[in-house]
This record gives sequence, C-alpha cells and structure tokens, in this order.
Amino acid sequence: MNFYGINYLQAQSNLNYYLKYAIIFSSLFVLIVVFSLYMRHRLKTKYRDLTIIAFLFLLFVSGVQYSDYTNGENIHSQSSQMVNFVKNLSSKKNVSAESIFSSSVQLSDGVIVKVSDDYYRVDLSADQNTYNLVKVGLVNPDITIVK
Repeated sequence: MNFYGINYLQAQSNLNYYLKYAIIFSSLFVLIVVFSLYMRHRLKTKYRDLTIIAFLFLLFVSGVQYSDYTNGENIHSQSSQMVNFVKNLSSKKNVSAESIFSSSVQLSDGVIVKVSDDYYRVDLSADQNTYNLVKVGLVNPDITIVK
C-alpha cells in the first residue's frame, strides 16, 4: 500500500501534459508547412492530401488533449482538497504536515491516513464538508512512503 506525503500531493508531475502540448504544436507546425507547400504547388494534390491528414490529426489530438485537460482539472481539484485536509488535520492533531501520509492522492470516503504511528480511516459526510476519523489497526502493513 502506498502512502503519499504532502510534498508529493503538492507537486505532482505534469510531464505528460508537456509532451501532449509538444505533439500538438509540432503537428500544427507540420500543418503550416504542408499547407504552404500546397499553396505554392496547387497542381500537386499530394500536398492537399497531406494538409487534410495533418489537419485531421491536429483536430484529433486537440480533442484528446481537451478531454485529458478536463479530467486533469477534476483530479487537481480533488488533490488540492487532500492538501487542505492534510493541513487541517495537522493543526487539529498538533503534528507537522510532513508527518501525515494518506493512501490516496484524492480526498474520498474510506481513505487511510497515517498520523505519526497511528492509522485512521476517514469517513466523510454526504456533503464532504465534515469528516470523522476512525482508528484502525493494520496488521503487518506492507507500506511504501512516497514523499
């Protein structure tokens, strides 16, 4: 079971987003080059076909990127809720936020939280504004701490 620290929650990698943006901009560059070749050599239809293919590829990749962007925004919102929860819990338990680890990067019902050497299950209310911590005993937990 992986437990994540507050530093990991605050700085999740966005390398995949940069790679997708690079693909979009490179396909846009290819589209511009092929379209300019088509405009110069109007009698050669291969440039027109390449322009259409590049445009459709750019349209497809943009659609996939938009879908991933909306999903990423939801995940980022839930991750920021978890960061706020960890900070709130650290002030209530009088421990540092770096000594609290959670079993999920998103705040949801049933998340296991490790505070110092104790383990708690988080029971959220229906509106997710209040929570109840239930102490659980993990027998020989196989834990990996991700900071």
